[in-house]
Amino acid sequence: MNKKQLDTLKRNNEESRDFIKSCISFALMVMLKEENRDKITVTKLCNIAGVSRAAFYRNYNSVEDVLVDKIKDFALSITKTVGNDIYNNWLNFFKEVDKNRDDLEAYIAAGFENKIYEVFISLTPQEEENRTIQIMWLSLYFSFMVKWLKEKKPKKVEDMARLAYKYTKNIPLVAL
Repeated sequence: MNKKQLDTLKRNNEESRDFIKSCISFALMVMLKEENRDKITVTKLCNIAGVSRAAFYRNYNSVEDVLVDKIKDFALSITKTVGNDIYNNWLNFFKEVDKNRDDLEAYIAAGFENKIYEVFISLTPQEEENRTIQIMWLSLYFSFMVKWLKEKKPKKVEDMARLAYKYTKNIPLVAL
């Protein structure tokens, strides 16, 4: 097999893997909205996703790993929008939350609030000087997000960003 064929095979495998993960992820969201989380099994998930158990276990170790993967994707999309302006950070954060509202509300309704928080915290660098303040900010983001998703007010992203900014504008982004 030449290099071009090998590259094509690798690309096809990656696309296939991404498609399988997408099917599993979608099936999990369907199940979270319809069933108690304790009744979600790998077998049921595979049946709804239309994938084999072997395909599932090539990508994940457990149903919870699927959820963690989705939460990590969400958290990483947020990190791309963080800058030095606290208001814009809140605004961008709530735009991402709003974009992912259905999934996040399903996680919370299924009792995965702590898992969301754990994933957020797991993404902070372990050895960084500003880790403590980053964890504090992540805790604030998490708390405001859960409050907003549960209470559904204020309705507008901009209003929620202003509210969060009001209470956090004097907190430094890095350790002084």
